[in-house]
Amino acid sequence: MPNSKNVILEVKNLSQHFKTGVGKNKIYNKAVDDVSFKVYEGEVFSLVGESGCGKTTTGRTIIQLYQPTEGEVIFKGVRVAAGFRELKLKRKELVKEGNLEEVKKIDEEIRARKEDNKKNNFELMKKMQMIFQDPIASLNPRMTVKEIIAEGLRIAGERKEDVIIKHVNEALETVGLLPEHATRYPHEFSGGQRQRIGIARALVVNPDFIIADEPISALDVSIQAQVINLLNDLREQKGITIMFIAHDLSVVKYFSNRIGVMYFGKLVELADKEELFKNPLHPYTLSLQSSIPQPDPRYEKIRPPKIKYDPRQHDYSVDKPTLKEVTPGHFVYCNDKEFEVYKKKVAQNTKNA
Repeated sequence: MPNSKNVILEVKNLSQHFKTGVGKNKIYNKAVDDVSFKVYEGEVFSLVGESGCGKTTTGRTIIQLYQPTEGEVIFKGVRVAAGFRELKLKRKELVKEGNLEEVKKIDEEIRARKEDNKKNNFELMKKMQMIFQDPIASLNPRMTVKEIIAEGLRIAGERKEDVIIKHVNEALETVGLLPEHATRYPHEFSGGQRQRIGIARALVVNPDFIIADEPISALDVSIQAQVINLLNDLREQKGITIMFIAHDLSVVKYFSNRIGVMYFGKLVELADKEELFKNPLHPYTLSLQSSIPQPDPRYEKIRPPKIKYDPRQHDYSVDKPTLKEVTPGHFVYCNDKEFEVYKKKVAQNTKNA
């Protein structure tokens, strides 16, 4: 069970913008826009949303595969990544105003963030690992399974071959493979086995936190269940905290403790699993839930049509939205008017329960 007192990861106002074009034609695409959340020790925190909503970019930015545009990533109490684009824009305005005192403060903050980004804290960052979505593309076809899994150990400074072999074999056995598989190449395995190799690669450095980026989306249904059960066992037996990225709400309903729903780079709803399915509030969450298939062909023939989400239904021209706490632990991206509507809806649902 998660320990609600210990925060292992905190994401503060994280933004990731990708620049396209040059000069006056330069455009910033907001893949992740001002996202904030906390992940507690021992839990499975899931990010869900349709393809292109920014959930994978969020995970890659957290683990420093991307440099954040703005915001902070704090892992085990240490800032491991920070962006400063907004600070630079604010600095330009202050220079024009002649406010040199504030300019100095911003320069110091930018300098501090750059230093944090430059630090290569291997001891800390090896405690955070990632399982990638595509088990084929994420494994080097020219390397044996042993070398793929051992790469993290070698980067961390391990040089003793007998120690490396021992850890590789232990990792293989943990994910349900055999030590003799270490001499083979990725193309000799099935999709499910390749994903297990990717999990073993993440486990070999003994991490405390794993980002699992849609690790089952490319697998058959029967293999999906095996991988999910494996991750669940790792969480229960080793106490590993997992951030699970997916687009299938039926999977995260089984696997998660808390769920964050993303749409178009924004975190639009965040709640405990039970609360999210009992009281879904944001229209996009309702749309996702309405698309979950039921294992009953008779019901599927008569089920109502999927709820379509139209972002134009929100009027944010004057009353701007923020992530507001409707009930304890249940956050929704809304303005003040919507906030009152959501509170009344929860109260009505509680009364009718």
